[in-house]
Amino acid sequence: MNFEWNPQTIRWYEEANNYSGFFGNLAGLIAPRLQGYSSLCDIGCGLGLLDLELSQSINRITCIDINRNALAALQKNMETRNITNITPRLLDCRNLEGEWDVICVCFFGSKEIEEFLSHCRKLIAVVGKQQQTELYPEKYREFRKNTAENLELVLKEQGRDYLLTEAAFEFGQPFRSRADADSFIRTHCPTIISEELHSFLSESLRVTGDPQFPLIIPRLKSFGVFEIKGGL
Repeated sequence: MNFEWNPQTIRWYEEANNYSGFFGNLAGLIAPRLQGYSSLCDIGCGLGLLDLELSQSINRITCIDINRNALAALQKNMETRNITNITPRLLDCRNLEGEWDVICVCFFGSKEIEEFLSHCRKLIAVVGKQQQTELYPEKYREFRKNTAENLELVLKEQGRDYLLTEAAFEFGQPFRSRADADSFIRTHCPTIISEELHSFLSESLRVTGDPQFPLIIPRLKSFGVFEIKGGL
């Protein structure tokens, strides 16, 4: 990603989710695919926003990430919502040990699915599609994520059976002020010059009419949900 998890970036991400309901909508797609299973491991869970939504759909969830701040935010939300069936674990996915009914990789780890298949009965991979509007100028993206189109090609080349569901939900970024929007872009694009920043925001920002979040950069996030048979 183009930033580190800290109080400000956590706030932006949580506000984007709360405003759009993105992870609640995504959980609505995934929950039916968990029927008959009792344990799930989310690899690269980040803030665990998907897992908070799925906590009523499966008995046990293990959330794995390498970032302490992200897991601390997850723990805080678990306590606030009185969720007790999620276990956060500070762990590099390359050192994964254990077995689960389902492993989920959500916008992370889809290039490494072969390494995870032996740890589960089923793997669910949520992978972004190529055609997406962005929250900041694309040329500043440091990390190139896998795409749903690429993963599907790999699965076909490997002769793996899979089910694919395509969807798109709104997951834009709301802002409390124009200064908040400026700070967001500079956090993701530290080397951006002022003229380019102002040009991007002039083109991308929309007025919401919401007094708490009067501005937003809209983004329709398109993705594929892959279901792949595991090795257990």
